[in-house]
Amino acid sequence: MDIVKICPELGIVMDVDSGLIAEMREDIVMVDLKPVKEEIEKLENLAKAFENSLDPRNPPLKSYPGREGVYSIGGIFTGVFFGFWITMGIALLIILLLVALYPNLLY
Repeated sequence: MDIVKICPELGIVMDVDSGLIAEMREDIVMVDLKPVKEEIEKLENLAKAFENSLDPRNPPLKSYPGREGVYSIGGIFTGVFFGFWITMGIALLIILLLVALYPNLLY
């Protein structure tokens, strides 16, 4: 919404977008909402990407083609990783308990 002053002495302006020529008025304030609209569109895209991330079948927002299911694969690997380490911790506790209760098992 750009405005060009054609004749500042007479108060004549032209709207660049529409080509409309009109009288400039002091009691009207014009605000350009294009930057606000662009920011709202960015936020909408991010909100949609966040919503899609809750469904593991959808790809991430900025990813290469063919990346569907990346969230479900990540979930499987996360479960396997933590499950392995928790199991190893429990096994270590059981071994330490057995060694403490039955020290003759070491010989």
